[in-house]
Amino acid sequence: MVLLYTPKKQQQKTNLIADIIDLDYQGLGIAKINGKTWFIENALPQEKVEFSIIEEKRQYGRGKVKKWLKLSEQRQSPKCSYYQSCGGCQSQHIPLSLQREAKQKALFQRLSKLQSNIEFMPMMIGEQWQYRRRIKLSICYDTKKKIVNIGFRQKSSQQIIPINHCDVIEIEINEILPKLTALLQQWSLPKTLGHIELVAADNGLAILLRITENLTKNDRTLLINFAKQQNLMLFIQDNYQIHHLCGEYPYYQLDDGIKLHFDIRDFIQVNKALNQKMVKTALNWLDLNQEDNVLDLFCGMGNFTLSLSKKVKSAVGIEGVSDMVMKAEKNAEQNHCDNVKFYQGNLDQPFNQQQWGQQHFNKILLDPPRTGAAFALQALCQLQAEKILYVSCNPATLVRDTEILLNFGYQLKKVAMIDMFPNTSHLESISLFERQ
Repeated sequence: MVLLYTPKKQQQKTNLIADIIDLDYQGLGIAKINGKTWFIENALPQEKVEFSIIEEKRQYGRGKVKKWLKLSEQRQSPKCSYYQSCGGCQSQHIPLSLQREAKQKALFQRLSKLQSNIEFMPMMIGEQWQYRRRIKLSICYDTKKKIVNIGFRQKSSQQIIPINHCDVIEIEINEILPKLTALLQQWSLPKTLGHIELVAADNGLAILLRITENLTKNDRTLLINFAKQQNLMLFIQDNYQIHHLCGEYPYYQLDDGIKLHFDIRDFIQVNKALNQKMVKTALNWLDLNQEDNVLDLFCGMGNFTLSLSKKVKSAVGIEGVSDMVMKAEKNAEQNHCDNVKFYQGNLDQPFNQQQWGQQHFNKILLDPPRTGAAFALQALCQLQAEKILYVSCNPATLVRDTEILLNFGYQLKKVAMIDMFPNTSHLESISLFERQ
């Protein structure tokens, strides 16, 4: 016998109304409805809003404002004309002072629940605008209008928002964008254009163009002539191979004279001024001297390692990516850092089973990815270093890792927030731990 049934129609969730009582570090308004916490996009404290539900869990939910019933006096008009549609920034409607206050309060409150006697240091701040020295833009060919569009992805979409400037990127990049757009209108096979990356290095502007087919002779000539006219470092990526067509290789320099060469796709800190302050602060908090043997974990190409090596007896940098280890070694050689060694290491494996793990280190610096360093902390604590300097780009994993370090006998001495990415939800920080 066949059983026939009609599936129940899912009820459409109606909009909710809420009073916004606070702001979280990501720039989301916080509301309470029947004991449940809601995080609402584009809502500020003292506002009353009607919002649609994006996601709902048992203890919390996420929403997006559909209508303002009462506006906050603190709400400001975004500077960027693309703000309502672009997915780059999230917080331009929030005054900078309120952005910073919300981020710092969230970080300090979470850490204070783990330990009471923490010295909270002044925030490291820089410019609100034109601070990014790196940008990645999508390229899309409009077959109807027969034009090439360059821009960011729309919020929660694959749609491209064409732009000719961006308020948070450095001036040199903004100046080249209209010229690049005009150049790519002449491309012989515009459907093969993928994306473009631009980096304002200390020795000029570097560009990487991604294409899906081999470069034609005419397009190659077009690009090289443009790069020479604009004094650019030019790179092309096709079939996952990168070709250097014109100019030097990029580098950036720290205040102490350390010069770090990098490849166009390598990770670098995109806020030049705040990276300088962060490196200086890290070295100062570690209180380095010529008797120290320092271990730098997740060292990359030596952003911290080379500067600290100038102040200590020896330094060792550990990085999981072999190409980055080779670049770090080359940077050490070019900067005459003779007391530093770099190793490719698996930090999820016991340190004492690896060559570098046989050494004694009295101070440690680590700058892990957003996922944090929980998998490496037991082995790290077995080294019994007197000081650990932790650079974090994710408050959630920092709090988790702080609890682990406290359980291993360390005390959190001081913390500072780094406003590395104004107008966005990102929060960076630096923390010093000492062994008791």
